[in-house]
Amino acid sequence: MPATTAGGVLLDILKYYAIFESACALFLIIEGVLNINLGVRSTYVKLLKKLFQFGSRRIEKKRAKIEKTQQPTKVWTALATSKTHVLESDEEEKPFDVPFIDLPPVTPGDFRLNSIFPVVMSGMKDIIEDEVTKAFDAEELPAWNMLTRTNKGYQHISWRLSLIWFLGFFFRHFILFPIRFMVAIFGILMLLMTAMVIARLPEGNFKVSLSRYSNTVTFRILARALSLHATYHDRENIAKRDGICVANHTSPIDVVVLSCDNVCSFVGQLHGGPFGFLQREIAKAFAHIWFDRAESKDRALVTKRMQEHVSDPTKPTILIFPEGACINNTVIMMFKKGSFELDCPIYPVAIRYNPMFGDAFWGHQPSMPAHVYDMITSWAIVCDVWYLPAMTREANEDATQFANRVRLAIAKKGGMIDIDWDPRFQAESKKPEESRWRKQQQKMLTEKLITGPKYPPAAAPTAPPPPSTVPETEHNRS
Repeated sequence: MPATTAGGVLLDILKYYAIFESACALFLIIEGVLNINLGVRSTYVKLLKKLFQFGSRRIEKKRAKIEKTQQPTKVWTALATSKTHVLESDEEEKPFDVPFIDLPPVTPGDFRLNSIFPVVMSGMKDIIEDEVTKAFDAEELPAWNMLTRTNKGYQHISWRLSLIWFLGFFFRHFILFPIRFMVAIFGILMLLMTAMVIARLPEGNFKVSLSRYSNTVTFRILARALSLHATYHDRENIAKRDGICVANHTSPIDVVVLSCDNVCSFVGQLHGGPFGFLQREIAKAFAHIWFDRAESKDRALVTKRMQEHVSDPTKPTILIFPEGACINNTVIMMFKKGSFELDCPIYPVAIRYNPMFGDAFWGHQPSMPAHVYDMITSWAIVCDVWYLPAMTREANEDATQFANRVRLAIAKKGGMIDIDWDPRFQAESKKPEESRWRKQQQKMLTEKLITGPKYPPAAAPTAPPPPSTVPETEHNRS
Protein backbone atom coordinates (compact mmCIF):
# COMPACT_ATOMS: atom_id res chain seq x y z
CA MET A 1 0.00 0.00 0.00
CA PRO A 2 2.77 2.56 0.79
CA ALA A 3 4.47 1.74 -2.51
CA THR A 4 1.21 2.36 -4.36
CA THR A 5 0.75 5.64 -2.51
CA ALA A 6 4.31 6.73 -3.29
CA GLY A 7 3.82 5.80 -6.95
CA GLY A 8 0.61 7.77 -7.10
CA VAL A 9 2.28 10.81 -5.56
CA LEU A 10 5.09 10.57 -8.08
CA LEU A 11 2.62 10.38 -10.96
CA ASP A 12 0.76 13.41 -9.62
CA ILE A 13 4.02 15.35 -9.39
CA LEU A 14 4.92 14.44 -12.97
CA LYS A 15 1.42 15.36 -14.16
CA TYR A 16 1.50 18.81 -12.56
CA TYR A 17 5.07 19.28 -13.75
CA ALA A 18 4.05 18.53 -17.35
CA ILE A 19 1.03 20.86 -17.06
CA PHE A 20 3.20 23.66 -15.71
CA GLU A 21 5.85 23.26 -18.42
CA SER A 22 3.24 23.09 -21.19
CA ALA A 23 1.42 26.15 -19.85
CA CYS A 24 4.65 28.17 -19.79
CA ALA A 25 5.50 27.09 -23.34
CA LEU A 26 2.00 28.00 -24.54
CA PHE A 27 2.33 31.41 -22.88
CA LEU A 28 5.60 32.10 -24.73
CA ILE A 29 4.10 31.01 -28.05
CA ILE A 30 1.07 33.28 -27.62
CA GLU A 31 3.38 36.12 -26.60
CA GLY A 32 5.37 35.65 -29.79
CA VAL A 33 2.33 35.40 -32.07
CA LEU A 34 0.72 38.53 -30.63
CA ASN A 35 4.08 40.34 -30.31
CA ILE A 36 3.44 41.42 -26.75
CA ASN A 37 6.09 42.00 -24.13
CA LEU A 38 5.02 41.74 -20.50
CA GLY A 39 8.50 42.46 -19.19
CA VAL A 40 9.16 38.91 -17.99
CA ARG A 41 12.46 38.54 -19.84
CA SER A 42 13.68 41.99 -18.79
CA THR A 43 12.95 41.23 -15.14
CA TYR A 44 14.61 37.83 -15.49
CA VAL A 45 17.79 39.41 -16.91
CA LYS A 46 17.90 42.00 -14.10
CA LEU A 47 17.64 39.24 -11.49
CA LEU A 48 20.46 37.36 -13.17
CA LYS A 49 22.67 40.46 -13.06
CA LYS A 50 22.11 40.77 -9.31
CA LEU A 51 22.90 37.07 -8.88
CA PHE A 52 26.16 37.42 -10.81
CA GLN A 53 27.13 40.49 -8.79
CA PHE A 54 26.52 38.58 -5.57
CA GLY A 55 28.68 35.70 -6.78
CA SER A 56 31.47 38.07 -7.85
CA ARG A 57 31.52 39.74 -4.42
CA ARG A 58 31.73 36.38 -2.65
CA ILE A 59 34.58 35.26 -4.90
CA GLU A 60 36.51 38.51 -4.39
CA LYS A 61 36.15 38.23 -0.61
CA LYS A 62 37.39 34.65 -0.69
CA ARG A 63 40.30 35.60 -2.94
CA ALA A 64 41.33 38.47 -0.66
CA LYS A 65 41.23 36.16 2.35
CA ILE A 66 43.41 33.59 0.58
CA GLU A 67 45.96 36.22 -0.42
CA LYS A 68 46.26 37.40 3.19
CA THR A 69 46.64 33.97 4.78
CA GLN A 70 48.68 32.15 2.13
CA GLN A 71 52.42 32.90 2.09
CA PRO A 72 54.19 32.60 -1.25
CA THR A 73 56.83 29.90 -1.51
CA LYS A 74 60.48 30.59 -2.07
CA VAL A 75 60.22 29.39 -5.64
CA TRP A 76 57.58 31.93 -6.59
CA THR A 77 59.45 34.64 -4.71
CA ALA A 78 62.57 33.86 -6.66
CA LEU A 79 60.69 33.90 -9.94
CA ALA A 80 58.96 37.14 -9.10
CA THR A 81 62.20 38.91 -8.18
CA SER A 82 64.26 37.43 -10.99
CA LYS A 83 65.33 39.70 -13.82
CA THR A 84 65.30 36.85 -16.29
CA HIS A 85 62.53 37.02 -18.90
CA VAL A 86 61.18 34.20 -20.99
CA LEU A 87 60.87 36.34 -24.09
CA GLU A 88 63.00 39.34 -24.89
CA SER A 89 61.90 41.88 -27.46
CA ASP A 90 63.65 42.02 -30.81
CA GLU A 91 65.00 45.47 -29.99
CA GLU A 92 66.82 44.15 -26.90
CA GLU A 93 68.33 41.16 -28.64
CA LYS A 94 72.08 40.92 -27.95
CA PRO A 95 74.69 38.99 -29.91
CA PHE A 96 76.15 35.88 -28.37
CA ASP A 97 79.48 36.52 -26.66
CA VAL A 98 80.32 32.85 -26.14
CA PRO A 99 82.92 31.80 -28.74
CA PHE A 100 82.45 28.66 -30.77
CA ILE A 101 85.02 26.14 -29.61
CA ASP A 102 86.45 23.28 -31.65
CA LEU A 103 84.56 24.30 -34.79
CA PRO A 104 86.22 24.34 -38.19
CA PRO A 105 86.44 27.66 -40.02
CA VAL A 106 83.25 28.66 -41.83
CA THR A 107 82.57 30.94 -44.73
CA PRO A 108 80.05 33.84 -44.64
CA GLY A 109 76.47 32.66 -45.06
CA ASP A 110 76.98 29.18 -43.58
CA PHE A 111 74.29 27.97 -41.19
CA ARG A 112 74.85 28.13 -37.45
CA LEU A 113 72.53 27.03 -34.68
CA ASN A 114 71.85 30.54 -33.42
CA SER A 115 70.64 31.52 -36.90
CA ILE A 116 67.20 30.05 -36.11
CA PHE A 117 66.81 31.77 -32.73
CA PRO A 118 65.01 34.89 -34.09
CA VAL A 119 62.59 32.66 -36.01
CA VAL A 120 61.91 30.47 -32.95
CA MET A 121 61.38 33.56 -30.81
CA SER A 122 58.98 35.02 -33.37
CA GLY A 123 57.05 31.76 -33.48
CA MET A 124 56.76 31.62 -29.69
CA LYS A 125 55.46 35.18 -29.61
CA ASP A 126 52.90 34.37 -32.30
CA ILE A 127 51.68 31.36 -30.34
CA ILE A 128 51.37 33.30 -27.08
CA GLU A 129 50.01 36.56 -28.49
CA ASP A 130 48.02 35.29 -31.48
CA GLU A 131 44.90 37.44 -31.86
CA VAL A 132 43.56 35.41 -34.78
CA THR A 133 43.47 32.07 -32.96
CA LYS A 134 41.83 33.62 -29.90
CA ALA A 135 39.03 34.91 -32.14
CA PHE A 136 37.92 31.30 -32.73
CA ASP A 137 37.74 30.44 -29.02
CA ALA A 138 34.99 31.33 -26.59
CA GLU A 139 35.25 34.82 -25.15
CA GLU A 140 36.82 34.98 -21.69
CA LEU A 141 34.46 36.06 -18.93
CA PRO A 142 35.37 38.81 -16.44
CA ALA A 143 33.65 36.87 -13.64
CA TRP A 144 32.02 33.51 -13.01
CA ASN A 145 28.47 33.38 -14.41
CA MET A 146 27.48 30.25 -12.45
CA LEU A 147 26.91 28.57 -15.77
CA THR A 148 30.14 26.59 -16.10
CA ARG A 149 32.98 25.60 -13.86
CA THR A 150 36.17 27.62 -13.94
CA ASN A 151 38.96 26.65 -16.30
CA LYS A 152 40.85 25.23 -13.33
CA GLY A 153 38.15 22.72 -12.48
CA TYR A 154 36.05 22.77 -9.33
CA GLN A 155 37.13 25.35 -6.75
CA HIS A 156 35.15 25.49 -3.55
CA ILE A 157 34.45 29.09 -2.54
CA SER A 158 31.53 28.72 -0.15
CA TRP A 159 28.66 26.37 0.47
CA ARG A 160 26.26 29.18 -0.39
CA LEU A 161 27.69 29.59 -3.90
CA SER A 162 27.78 25.83 -4.41
CA LEU A 163 24.11 25.62 -3.49
CA ILE A 164 23.24 28.47 -5.87
CA TRP A 165 25.16 26.74 -8.68
CA PHE A 166 23.32 23.46 -8.07
CA LEU A 167 19.92 25.20 -7.99
CA GLY A 168 20.83 27.06 -11.18
CA PHE A 169 21.79 23.80 -12.88
CA PHE A 170 18.47 22.25 -11.87
CA PHE A 171 16.53 25.33 -12.98
CA ARG A 172 18.21 25.53 -16.40
CA HIS A 173 17.99 21.83 -17.25
CA PHE A 174 14.71 20.77 -15.64
CA ILE A 175 12.62 23.95 -15.79
CA LEU A 176 13.88 26.11 -18.67
CA PHE A 177 15.07 23.39 -21.04
CA PRO A 178 11.72 21.53 -21.47
CA ILE A 179 9.87 24.83 -21.99
CA ARG A 180 12.39 26.09 -24.53
CA PHE A 181 12.50 22.74 -26.29
CA MET A 182 8.73 22.68 -26.80
CA VAL A 183 8.72 26.27 -28.05
CA ALA A 184 11.61 25.52 -30.44
CA ILE A 185 9.88 22.44 -31.88
CA PHE A 186 6.67 24.42 -32.38
CA GLY A 187 8.58 27.26 -34.07
CA ILE A 188 10.45 24.95 -36.45
CA LEU A 189 7.28 23.06 -37.40
CA MET A 190 5.46 26.34 -37.96
CA LEU A 191 8.31 27.58 -40.15
CA LEU A 192 8.19 24.42 -42.27
CA MET A 193 4.41 24.29 -42.61
CA THR A 194 4.04 27.97 -43.49
CA ALA A 195 6.86 27.66 -46.03
CA MET A 196 5.17 24.69 -47.71
CA VAL A 197 1.82 26.51 -47.85
CA ILE A 198 3.21 29.84 -49.08
CA ALA A 199 5.34 28.16 -51.76
CA ARG A 200 2.15 26.81 -53.38
CA LEU A 201 0.30 30.13 -53.45
CA PRO A 202 0.11 32.15 -56.68
CA GLU A 203 2.32 35.22 -56.99
CA GLY A 204 0.71 38.41 -55.74
CA ASN A 205 0.39 40.87 -52.90
CA PHE A 206 -1.37 38.35 -50.66
CA LYS A 207 1.55 35.91 -50.91
CA VAL A 208 4.07 38.68 -50.18
CA SER A 209 2.13 39.94 -47.15
CA LEU A 210 1.55 36.45 -45.76
CA SER A 211 5.21 35.47 -46.15
CA ARG A 212 6.39 38.64 -44.38
CA TYR A 213 3.96 38.16 -41.48
CA SER A 214 4.65 34.44 -41.01
CA ASN A 215 8.39 35.04 -41.24
CA THR A 216 8.31 37.64 -38.46
CA VAL A 217 6.01 35.63 -36.19
CA THR A 218 8.01 32.43 -36.59
CA PHE A 219 11.33 34.03 -35.69
CA ARG A 220 9.80 35.78 -32.68
CA ILE A 221 8.68 32.38 -31.42
CA LEU A 222 12.15 30.92 -32.02
CA ALA A 223 13.67 33.89 -30.17
CA ARG A 224 11.59 33.01 -27.11
CA ALA A 225 12.90 29.46 -27.28
CA LEU A 226 16.35 30.96 -26.61
CA SER A 227 15.15 33.48 -24.01
CA LEU A 228 16.53 36.09 -26.38
CA HIS A 229 16.67 39.59 -24.93
CA ALA A 230 17.79 41.92 -27.73
CA THR A 231 18.03 45.69 -27.46
CA TYR A 232 17.79 47.51 -30.79
CA HIS A 233 19.45 50.92 -31.11
CA ASP A 234 19.02 53.62 -33.78
CA ARG A 235 16.05 51.96 -35.46
CA GLU A 236 15.67 54.93 -37.80
CA ASN A 237 18.63 53.43 -39.72
CA ILE A 238 16.98 50.03 -40.20
CA ALA A 239 17.65 48.41 -43.58
CA LYS A 240 15.32 49.21 -46.48
CA ARG A 241 14.36 46.98 -49.40
CA ASP A 242 16.57 48.84 -51.89
CA GLY A 243 19.85 47.69 -50.36
CA ILE A 244 21.79 44.96 -48.59
CA CYS A 245 22.07 44.52 -44.83
CA VAL A 246 25.53 43.35 -43.71
CA ALA A 247 26.46 42.34 -40.16
CA ASN A 248 29.21 40.67 -38.18
CA HIS A 249 28.75 36.92 -37.74
CA THR A 250 28.88 35.04 -34.44
CA SER A 251 26.28 32.30 -34.71
CA PRO A 252 23.47 31.07 -36.97
CA ILE A 253 21.06 32.65 -34.49
CA ASP A 254 22.19 36.05 -35.83
CA VAL A 255 19.40 35.63 -38.38
CA VAL A 256 16.90 35.13 -35.55
CA VAL A 257 18.10 38.29 -33.80
CA LEU A 258 17.72 40.45 -36.91
CA SER A 259 14.56 38.79 -38.25
CA CYS A 260 12.66 39.62 -35.07
CA ASP A 261 12.90 43.30 -35.97
CA ASN A 262 12.92 43.24 -39.78
CA VAL A 263 11.99 40.87 -42.59
CA CYS A 264 15.10 39.67 -44.42
CA SER A 265 16.14 37.27 -47.15
CA PHE A 266 19.24 35.33 -46.18
CA VAL A 267 22.33 34.71 -48.28
CA GLY A 268 24.61 31.99 -46.98
CA GLN A 269 26.23 28.59 -47.14
CA LEU A 270 23.97 25.59 -47.77
CA HIS A 271 24.53 23.03 -45.00
CA GLY A 272 23.79 19.34 -44.87
CA GLY A 273 21.63 17.26 -42.55
CA PRO A 274 18.40 18.49 -40.92
CA PHE A 275 19.54 22.10 -40.99
CA GLY A 276 20.16 21.88 -44.73
CA PHE A 277 16.70 20.38 -45.25
CA LEU A 278 15.20 23.32 -43.34
CA GLN A 279 17.19 25.76 -45.49
CA ARG A 280 15.96 24.26 -48.75
CA GLU A 281 12.32 24.23 -47.65
CA ILE A 282 12.13 27.82 -46.42
CA ALA A 283 13.96 29.05 -49.54
CA LYS A 284 10.94 27.99 -51.61
CA ALA A 285 8.73 30.57 -49.88
CA PHE A 286 10.95 33.31 -48.47
CA ALA A 287 13.36 34.07 -51.38
CA HIS A 288 16.51 33.04 -49.55
CA ILE A 289 19.71 32.49 -51.55
CA TRP A 290 21.84 29.49 -50.62
CA PHE A 291 25.09 28.48 -52.29
CA ASP A 292 27.97 26.03 -52.02
CA ARG A 293 31.40 27.59 -51.51
CA ALA A 294 33.05 24.54 -53.02
CA GLU A 295 31.44 25.34 -56.38
CA SER A 296 33.22 28.29 -58.02
CA LYS A 297 30.40 28.71 -60.56
CA ASP A 298 27.98 29.46 -57.70
CA ARG A 299 29.69 32.79 -57.00
CA ALA A 300 28.72 34.43 -60.28
CA LEU A 301 25.24 32.95 -60.03
CA VAL A 302 24.77 34.29 -56.50
CA THR A 303 25.91 37.77 -57.52
CA LYS A 304 23.43 37.77 -60.39
CA ARG A 305 20.57 36.59 -58.15
CA MET A 306 21.42 39.22 -55.55
CA GLN A 307 21.30 41.98 -58.16
CA GLU A 308 17.91 40.74 -59.39
CA HIS A 309 16.67 40.51 -55.80
CA VAL A 310 17.66 44.09 -54.99
CA SER A 311 15.96 45.34 -58.16
CA ASP A 312 12.64 43.69 -57.18
CA PRO A 313 10.68 45.98 -54.78
CA THR A 314 8.40 43.13 -53.66
CA LYS A 315 11.23 41.13 -52.09
CA PRO A 316 12.59 41.81 -48.59
CA THR A 317 16.01 43.16 -47.71
CA ILE A 318 18.97 40.89 -48.32
CA LEU A 319 20.87 39.92 -45.16
CA ILE A 320 24.43 38.69 -45.60
CA PHE A 321 27.38 38.04 -43.31
CA PRO A 322 30.45 38.95 -45.40
CA GLU A 323 32.94 37.35 -42.99
CA GLY A 324 31.79 33.93 -44.14
CA ALA A 325 32.57 32.30 -40.77
CA CYS A 326 31.56 32.59 -37.13
CA ILE A 327 33.84 34.73 -34.94
CA ASN A 328 33.66 34.92 -31.14
CA ASN A 329 32.22 38.47 -31.13
CA THR A 330 35.38 40.16 -29.82
CA VAL A 331 36.89 40.85 -33.25
CA ILE A 332 35.67 41.41 -36.77
CA MET A 333 37.59 40.02 -39.73
CA MET A 334 37.91 40.45 -43.47
CA PHE A 335 34.73 40.96 -45.49
CA LYS A 336 34.26 39.24 -48.83
CA LYS A 337 33.85 41.88 -51.51
CA GLY A 338 31.05 40.18 -53.51
CA SER A 339 28.12 41.99 -51.89
CA PHE A 340 29.95 45.33 -52.11
CA GLU A 341 30.26 45.15 -55.89
CA LEU A 342 26.53 45.69 -56.41
CA ASP A 343 25.17 49.12 -57.20
CA CYS A 344 22.99 49.56 -54.10
CA PRO A 345 23.18 51.00 -50.57
CA ILE A 346 24.76 48.99 -47.77
CA TYR A 347 23.07 48.99 -44.36
CA PRO A 348 25.65 48.01 -41.71
CA VAL A 349 24.55 46.33 -38.48
CA ALA A 350 26.67 45.63 -35.40
CA ILE A 351 25.63 42.72 -33.14
CA ARG A 352 27.28 42.35 -29.73
CA TYR A 353 26.36 39.50 -27.38
CA ASN A 354 26.81 39.51 -23.61
CA PRO A 355 28.63 36.24 -22.80
CA MET A 356 27.78 36.46 -19.10
CA PHE A 357 24.28 35.08 -19.73
CA GLY A 358 25.13 32.54 -22.42
CA ASP A 359 27.72 31.94 -25.12
CA ALA A 360 26.19 32.44 -28.57
CA PHE A 361 29.44 31.73 -30.42
CA TRP A 362 29.36 28.63 -32.61
CA GLY A 363 32.94 27.44 -32.31
CA HIS A 364 33.84 24.37 -30.27
CA GLN A 365 30.52 22.56 -30.72
CA PRO A 366 30.81 19.74 -33.26
CA SER A 367 27.34 20.19 -34.76
CA MET A 368 24.37 22.53 -34.96
CA PRO A 369 22.22 20.47 -32.50
CA ALA A 370 25.02 20.60 -29.93
CA HIS A 371 25.29 24.37 -30.39
CA VAL A 372 21.54 24.82 -29.97
CA TYR A 373 21.54 22.60 -26.87
CA ASP A 374 24.26 24.74 -25.27
CA MET A 375 22.19 27.87 -25.87
CA ILE A 376 18.83 26.58 -24.66
CA THR A 377 20.43 25.27 -21.46
CA SER A 378 22.14 28.60 -20.73
CA TRP A 379 20.64 31.40 -18.67
CA ALA A 380 19.61 33.52 -21.66
CA ILE A 381 20.92 35.07 -24.88
CA VAL A 382 21.38 38.80 -24.36
CA CYS A 383 22.63 41.13 -27.08
CA ASP A 384 22.66 44.69 -28.39
CA VAL A 385 22.01 45.55 -32.04
CA TRP A 386 23.07 48.86 -33.58
CA TYR A 387 21.72 49.99 -36.94
CA LEU A 388 24.25 52.22 -38.70
CA PRO A 389 23.39 54.82 -41.37
CA ALA A 390 23.34 53.57 -44.96
CA MET A 391 26.68 53.66 -46.77
CA THR A 392 27.39 53.85 -50.51
CA ARG A 393 30.56 53.28 -52.48
CA GLU A 394 32.45 56.43 -53.38
CA ALA A 395 33.62 57.26 -56.88
CA ASN A 396 37.32 56.59 -56.20
CA GLU A 397 36.67 53.44 -54.16
CA ASP A 398 36.78 49.82 -55.27
CA ALA A 399 34.77 47.00 -53.71
CA THR A 400 37.58 45.91 -51.37
CA GLN A 401 38.13 49.41 -50.00
CA PHE A 402 34.39 49.88 -49.55
CA ALA A 403 34.14 46.57 -47.66
CA ASN A 404 37.01 47.60 -45.37
CA ARG A 405 35.34 50.94 -44.62
CA VAL A 406 32.05 49.25 -43.72
CA ARG A 407 33.85 46.67 -41.59
CA LEU A 408 35.69 49.37 -39.65
CA ALA A 409 32.42 51.22 -38.97
CA ILE A 410 30.80 48.04 -37.60
CA ALA A 411 33.85 47.28 -35.44
CA LYS A 412 33.88 50.76 -33.90
CA LYS A 413 30.15 50.74 -33.17
CA GLY A 414 30.18 47.28 -31.62
CA GLY A 415 33.40 47.78 -29.66
CA MET A 416 35.23 45.00 -31.51
CA ILE A 417 38.82 44.69 -32.75
CA ASP A 418 39.30 45.02 -36.50
CA ILE A 419 41.65 42.37 -37.95
CA ASP A 420 42.39 42.23 -41.66
CA TRP A 421 42.47 38.43 -41.89
CA ASP A 422 40.41 35.91 -43.83
CA PRO A 423 38.43 33.95 -41.19
CA ARG A 424 37.96 31.01 -43.55
CA PHE A 425 41.70 30.57 -43.92
CA GLN A 426 41.68 27.69 -41.44
CA ALA A 427 38.75 25.91 -43.08
CA GLU A 428 39.21 22.72 -45.05
CA SER A 429 38.42 24.44 -48.32
CA LYS A 430 41.35 26.79 -47.73
CA LYS A 431 44.01 24.11 -47.26
CA PRO A 432 45.66 24.84 -50.66
CA GLU A 433 46.04 28.51 -49.73
CA GLU A 434 47.45 27.55 -46.35
CA SER A 435 49.96 25.25 -48.05
CA ARG A 436 51.04 28.01 -50.43
CA TRP A 437 51.45 30.43 -47.54
CA ARG A 438 53.55 27.90 -45.60
CA LYS A 439 55.80 27.26 -48.60
CA GLN A 440 56.28 30.99 -49.08
CA GLN A 441 57.36 31.38 -45.44
CA GLN A 442 59.74 28.43 -45.77
CA LYS A 443 61.29 29.97 -48.87
CA MET A 444 61.82 33.31 -47.12
CA LEU A 445 63.40 31.56 -44.12
CA THR A 446 65.71 29.54 -46.35
CA GLU A 447 66.90 32.63 -48.20
CA LYS A 448 67.52 34.40 -44.91
CA LEU A 449 69.59 31.52 -43.54
CA ILE A 450 71.64 31.20 -46.73
CA THR A 451 72.36 34.86 -47.33
CA GLY A 452 72.88 35.96 -43.74
CA PRO A 453 73.71 36.83 -41.11
CA LYS A 454 77.32 37.18 -42.23
CA TYR A 455 79.63 35.69 -39.65
CA PRO A 456 83.36 36.53 -39.78
CA PRO A 457 85.54 33.50 -40.39
CA ALA A 458 86.67 31.94 -37.17
CA ALA A 459 90.37 32.17 -36.40
CA ALA A 460 92.29 28.96 -36.89
CA PRO A 461 93.37 27.37 -33.61
CA THR A 462 96.96 28.18 -32.65
CA ALA A 463 99.27 25.19 -32.92
CA PRO A 464 101.08 24.21 -29.69
CA PRO A 465 104.89 24.86 -29.57
CA PRO A 466 107.07 21.95 -30.71
CA PRO A 467 108.55 19.84 -27.96
CA SER A 468 112.13 20.60 -26.99
CA THR A 469 114.77 18.23 -28.35
CA VAL A 470 117.48 19.24 -25.82
CA PRO A 471 118.18 16.38 -23.46
CA GLU A 472 117.09 17.03 -19.92
CA THR A 473 119.93 17.59 -17.44
CA GLU A 474 120.29 18.88 -13.93
CA HIS A 475 121.18 22.30 -15.31
CA ASN A 476 118.01 22.43 -17.45
CA ARG A 477 115.86 21.36 -14.54
CA SER A 478 117.24 24.16 -12.39
